Amino acid sequence: MLDKINNLIYAILAIIMSLIVGAILIILIGKNPLEAYSILFQESLFNYYGFANTLSKTSPLLLSSLGILIALKGGQFNIGGEGQIYLGALGSTLVGLFIKDIPSFLHIILTLMFGFVLGALWGLIPGFLKAYRGINEVITTLLLNYIAIDFISYLVNHSLAEANAPSAYSPLISESAKLPIILPKTLAHAGIFVGIIAMIIVGILLQKTILGYEIEVVGINPKAATYGGISVSKIIILVMALSGGLCGLAGGTEVMGLKYRLFENFSPGYGFNAVAIAFLSRGNVFGVLLTSLFFGALLSGANIMQRSVEVPVTIVTVIQGLTLLLIGISSQIQKNQN
Repeated sequence: MLDKINNLIYAILAIIMSLIVGAILIILIGKNPLEAYSILFQESLFNYYGFANTLSKTSPLLLSSLGILIALKGGQFNIGGEGQIYLGALGSTLVGLFIKDIPSFLHIILTLMFGFVLGALWGLIPGFLKAYRGINEVITTLLLNYIAIDFISYLVNHSLAEANAPSAYSPLISESAKLPIILPKTLAHAGIFVGIIAMIIVGILLQKTILGYEIEVVGINPKAATYGGISVSKIIILVMALSGGLCGLAGGTEVMGLKYRLFENFSPGYGFNAVAIAFLSRGNVFGVLLTSLFFGALLSGANIMQRSVEVPVTIVTVIQGLTLLLIGISSQIQKNQN
């Protein structure tokens, strides 16, 4: 319990310190940081349309962060969330495009499932290579990002391209495969509920099941896990597949709830932001939801802040990067203390 409280304190301090450094940078460019932050968070959290936009950005962040978190729990560092998001988006697009004339409820489930499956298969590749060939998952997941993004780019420019389109994207998915809008006249869609359901399932899996215990043991000490009769290779493959599947769901909900078609370079870096969120949550599943909402608010309010007080959007990127850096430093401090 004490460790969880300490983790929460370190996470809050990391956010506060990042905002302070961001404020200093805002002062250096001759702007008022209080005014900038007030607009950023007021518009993204307390304005109807701004909050709806925040929810639409929180959904893929939440799902992909859960994926990165479950990999970390199993001792694997998955930085391939971006590529898995693209493959998941492809899976959902294919089902949304080519399966027709079925009830909407069934169509949505199938579309989400296929997004999960393609993301899981993409995560399975580095998991297999790590488990049976000892190849570092950081390298393979990083390289697979580029393959996935370029593969999607090829498809939407050729095989899946909309006829006579002004830019690279696929045709629209079927109406029955679209996620419903949850706030009228906004972009907020039911993908946030998919994320919350996934969060609950992941929480139960990690905290209440034997498999969750095995994942945690492998993550803490693979040698001890082997002595205890746990198949380390099986757990590595499983957590990487689950991680990829959850990231794939993030891509699927983007297509089904927001884009309604597959675009070239549609993700603004959700998979990379997910790494920061997973670290910031310090292994707490509920913390992933709060941190995803915080990052979603930053992304949602950044453009408004730039238009209103002429503070560059890059300030938000600096805040995100500093938060991750400070969390990494605090983790090392805690390890040294222990």
